[in-house]
Amino acid sequence: MTTARIYRGATVLAPEPTPPGTAVAVADGRIVAVGPEDRCTAALPSDAEVVDLDGRVLAPGFVDAHLHPLVMCVFETSLVLDRAGTLADVLDAVADQARATAPDRTIVGFQLDDERLAERRLPTAAELDAAAAGRAVVLLRRDGHHAVASSAALAAVSYDRPGSDPAGGEVVRDATGPTGLVRETAVAPLLGLMPDVTFEELEAGLVAWRDRLLAQGVTAISAMCQTTAEGPSGDAGALEAVGWSALVDRVPFDVQTILITPDVADVEQMRARPLHRPGAGRRLDAVKLFLDGTLGGRTACMHQPYADHDVTGLPTLAPAEARRRVEAAHLAGLQVCIHAIGDRATRDAVAVLAEVVAAHPGPHRHRVEHASVLDDATVEQMAEVGVTAVVQPISLRSESHWLARRIGPERLGRTYPFRRLLDAGVAVAGSSDAPIEATDVLAAMHAAVDRRIAPEQALTGAEALALHTRGGARARRTEDEFGSIAPGRRADLVVLDRDPTVVPAGTIASTRVLATVVAGTVHHRHPDHPELLP
Repeated sequence: MTTARIYRGATVLAPEPTPPGTAVAVADGRIVAVGPEDRCTAALPSDAEVVDLDGRVLAPGFVDAHLHPLVMCVFETSLVLDRAGTLADVLDAVADQARATAPDRTIVGFQLDDERLAERRLPTAAELDAAAAGRAVVLLRRDGHHAVASSAALAAVSYDRPGSDPAGGEVVRDATGPTGLVRETAVAPLLGLMPDVTFEELEAGLVAWRDRLLAQGVTAISAMCQTTAEGPSGDAGALEAVGWSALVDRVPFDVQTILITPDVADVEQMRARPLHRPGAGRRLDAVKLFLDGTLGGRTACMHQPYADHDVTGLPTLAPAEARRRVEAAHLAGLQVCIHAIGDRATRDAVAVLAEVVAAHPGPHRHRVEHASVLDDATVEQMAEVGVTAVVQPISLRSESHWLARRIGPERLGRTYPFRRLLDAGVAVAGSSDAPIEATDVLAAMHAAVDRRIAPEQALTGAEALALHTRGGARARRTEDEFGSIAPGRRADLVVLDRDPTVVPAGTIASTRVLATVVAGTVHHRHPDHPELLP
């Protein structure tokens, strides 16, 4: 492994463009100099390797500030329905899976999007019963907060009985009984029917998504992990943090782990595992809680009803309990990450953070995850209190076929309002929420810049890059280590074939990652350029 290297001949984005002729000197995994080539050469031993990037672009490694690593592992080896275009496609896939699966194993599928189906609805329990010959079937909607299940699966968790809806969830029923659709916390028991996943399957899934992220230029992540049945994976995710601790050292990324837990004592307990070794790029320093659901399932909590349905969402945590958790985590010196999507939920999330910070002043770096629909007062309070918005720009593409219809014209300009947030002085970080969304950072930048929905909220290319570099690092409280090309930072770098901050907006997504460097070591080379960074 080369310990000293100078990169020259590139356009250097730091993440803002630097003067022409800027070079970057790296030694022992860190950036030691940035500037004119002679200055960088003087900072390195005489035998340092010289890499001429020949007009390519050198940018900070990309940061994904919100993803779910164990769920990503499972998705890699499971039935995924994101390409289904009709109910018949879905039911055929279920029938095929039933024929290939042992009769006593529940058939589980992911990423079902009713808005992409020709019928614009999810299958019913009766339809799943017919497709799988009466077997247990659970299909998760793409938002992860809704599922449809067969009659056998519903009965297995007692949802065939009236009054069995869990707090914060709903089993949808008609005059004859459960329809098959469940929402929010009611999803968790159904996911508990999922067949056990072997460690070998988790390993295979991890290798697949690890290599994909490296090929996309990602070098640092924030990993969401359950510790109980609370969270998108339900009972099946109760050991997520334990599983992640066994896998975390198989990825080269800098990793922040965020626990989904009602008890901050879980953080200290889990710190005895490999998840917390700050000197080795592993930190466990944050907790997450949920205040609402999703826009796709109309369970995100809104001030006014949805434009296409007379509901205002589904709260998932009582205000007193949310306050208790936020205060406990804040007093323990932990970062608080609140899932809030609708304008009412985001208002409540920022308000409780403001209350706790006012009661216990001191430095913090608390976050609202998603922050999808915001009113002006909430944006202003976020800036005042110092709350970070961790957003997913790629959702502008994946939700484009239904978002305007669901939100309505009055709220559309306040949905994914990235321009408004930045102009107000709110810190904003980009992320994917994978596997719910794709991890492709360049595609996410494209979505933030070339907006078709509320174009007045578009970002510049430089701003979009900053969301996924410096912004992501700041959200993780690691901006002194990551997110920019500057002396003292870790040498996490990505080589691109063009400058995504100046090319026409519509071509950002076609920018190619040619190489990815983590702590000075090359972890990915584009197959068309094996000679690059030998």
